[in-house]
Amino acid sequence: MSNSKINSNKRNSLGINKLVYSKLLAKLESAGERAPSKSPTRKYTRLEYLDPYFELVLDSTKHSQRRKISVATRNISRGGMSILHSSFIYPGSQINATLTKISGSKHKITGKVCRCEHRGGVIHEVGIIFDQQIVIQEFVKPDILDGVNSLESVDPVKLTGKVLFIGTDASITPFIREYLLTSSLNYGFEDNAEDALHKELAEYDLLFVSLDAGTLSGPEFIRCARDSGIKKPIILSGRSVNEESTIQQIRFSTADLFLPLPLTENSLLCALGEFLINDWNDQTLEKVRNSVDLESVEEILGNLTDLANELDSQTKEENAVDIYITCTKIRNIASMLGLKSLNNITLGICDEIADSGDIEKFTDDLASINLLCRTAGESSDHGKGSDE
Repeated sequence: MSNSKINSNKRNSLGINKLVYSKLLAKLESAGERAPSKSPTRKYTRLEYLDPYFELVLDSTKHSQRRKISVATRNISRGGMSILHSSFIYPGSQINATLTKISGSKHKITGKVCRCEHRGGVIHEVGIIFDQQIVIQEFVKPDILDGVNSLESVDPVKLTGKVLFIGTDASITPFIREYLLTSSLNYGFEDNAEDALHKELAEYDLLFVSLDAGTLSGPEFIRCARDSGIKKPIILSGRSVNEESTIQQIRFSTADLFLPLPLTENSLLCALGEFLINDWNDQTLEKVRNSVDLESVEEILGNLTDLANELDSQTKEENAVDIYITCTKIRNIASMLGLKSLNNITLGICDEIADSGDIEKFTDDLASINLLCRTAGESSDHGKGSDE
């Protein structure tokens, strides 16, 4: 993650340029010099945060006067950050600085130096603890597929709230029950996502949804839940994915976190703790939610209405070739957005029409495709109207 443009003409307190900065970071991350990725005493996950010319102010102490310095950053977490400086800074020294959010807005921070370690030559790594925690996702936005959250570990006893697990793979349900045995969570399971939509979802503090959630895909269920007004955090979970269509589904899902399977006790507890322990609200969630340009999603859904109109005309004209082409386009969109019912029905009909050229026996299926396209397109129009 790069916090700002790297200007090769600038210098920081170490006097290093872009190339040397990159080499230094690589050296610090090399074997033998890297801190353990999961420290038992570390509370917050450290994420890469690159800014070779980060300016901070050191308040005056009995050792030095108040001064502004330009330093190279190394990483950041919910509770603090690590910087690289040319000289020793006394632990306890007060600092203040300005961080830039992903949105471009500025955020003032204050804190104090909690450690200073000599890393070789004039290089000192300085740990800073913030006076107030930040929402790390506002400053560092990893790909949703990375499954990154801000907590290193979570005590299950501290987990409270109401959680619904939807479409959960039966093979992992026993592990979930075991991992949550000592928690104070009120939780339940719903095998079928379509049935879950009939529950009072607003009563839950968190939804945990599987990629394959019964009659609906996980991403399809999440968008339905969002359309119904659900703003609470939603975790999407599934096995490691390689198919581009599944990757697109996850990115278009409006989930807040993707948790890959297989689950471990720590990965599950940290994912749940991200939203049940950390101080989130609906407004903050909306700001940092992984929203791959939702206007693009609405536009894609709107295209289904146009394709439904084309399909209607082509059916009346009994144009098998054009019907095949249109159904293929519809299937591609359905696969991309995780529209499970639409994807399933078009998957079979495309090949059969191509083989036979006879569309008469597919009249009912084509009518169903048409209806599903219009329903999806209308949900897009409804979403646009609700934003105005």
